[in-house]
Amino acid sequence: MEVLRLKELMNLKGISREELSNKVGVSTTTISNINSEKNLPTINLLLQIAEALDVDIREMFVPTKGNLVVQSEVDEAKELLIKSLRILGGNK
Repeated sequence: MEVLRLKELMNLKGISREELSNKVGVSTTTISNINSEKNLPTINLLLQIAEALDVDIREMFVPTKGNLVVQSEVDEAKELLIKSLRILGGNK
């Protein structure tokens, strides 16, 4: 069972493994291991990653109860809606 949403958040934010590893001062292998959940990061590293991705640390985790809506998903939906409205209105 997946615990972290790191890969998903990296995709949403358009940040590569290399960029993230440089921002938080760890190797790309460390980021890969976190993504594959071979190694779970420390709380301090999670805080650094959340800051580098500009997300609340709670967004880093897969919800375990209910259908929790996270801000990054709301932001992404909002951006898609704005783009769609511009296209429909003829304002690309």
